[in-house]
Amino acid sequence: MITKTKLVKRIFSSLLTAALAVPMTALTAHATGEAFFYPPKNPVMTDQQFEVSVTFSADSEIGSVQANIAYDDSVIEFVSSDNASGGGGVLTVNGFPDTPSSEVDFSFTFKGLSAGNANISLQSCQIYSPDSELIGSPTAYCVITVGSDKVETKTETETTTTTEKTTTTTTKTAHSNGIPDKGVLTALTVDNGELSPAFAYNVYNYTVNVDNSVTNVEIEGTTASPSDYIWYTGTSECQVGENVRTITVTDVDGNAATYTVTIIRAAGGDEQQTQTSQKKDGSDTSSAVSKNANVMDQYKKMLNTALAIVLIVLVIALVVIIIWIRGKIKGGKKDK
Repeated sequence: MITKTKLVKRIFSSLLTAALAVPMTALTAHATGEAFFYPPKNPVMTDQQFEVSVTFSADSEIGSVQANIAYDDSVIEFVSSDNASGGGGVLTVNGFPDTPSSEVDFSFTFKGLSAGNANISLQSCQIYSPDSELIGSPTAYCVITVGSDKVETKTETETTTTTEKTTTTTTKTAHSNGIPDKGVLTALTVDNGELSPAFAYNVYNYTVNVDNSVTNVEIEGTTASPSDYIWYTGTSECQVGENVRTITVTDVDGNAATYTVTIIRAAGGDEQQTQTSQKKDGSDTSSAVSKNANVMDQYKKMLNTALAIVLIVLVIALVVIIIWIRGKIKGGKKDK
């Protein structure tokens, strides 16, 4: 037989569980996935084999990864990989972690074919959980710079007649516009927004402001020399707020210069950004995004208000029930 004390405890436990469960439903988050390329740190030469790795990560356990990797087969050649197959500019990746983990790494061996820049990009990527539920579809890319086997230097011969001694010196040349001939960028472009300040080879920090409707910004740098190695960090996908990208240029002597681009994506309710985008693009895409964001904000406010009311009602009901049960207990004692 259930006593009145046990009944009070059960009612209190049930109401407390319900009160805690209601607001928690609004805090549930969806799992996300990311991907990052890791190219070689040193410049690559023609006929040289090198390794590129890609790391897939998620905020939950990864079951498998399926993706396509595109690369410029006129500059580099695919050699081998334990987790990919293909060639001719496209690889098919299908793999999974060796042990339960929220991160998995795959490696690919390439060979330099000719001098130039080769883009390696992640396409059609899906990260799945062990239950075959889609975690995310990240994008990523890197650029491999393949240089020539020969490093050209300019030499000058000076003859001193008084001592009849010949000396040879090596000099570093520069472009006619004063830009060094290696180890720097000669151009830096973005496909959305504008660099601020304007690009200069000896300016290393830039800002790009984009509207909320812009979710992807591609950055491309041009090196001073074909032998320079260029390395990008960060992904082209932009979140609301600041997105930091870096471009590092390394010459054949190991000297490096790093350029940082901070892409600032406006929030969904930024009407000023929306109006600016409409004037530039002549479309109402940004307006639609802003409107949807406002609707979501209103929905969240209404939901939070409703949750607060439900919680208050549950607390009041709990107090009333406790008072009623105490009254019953006291009444029973008086009857005895």
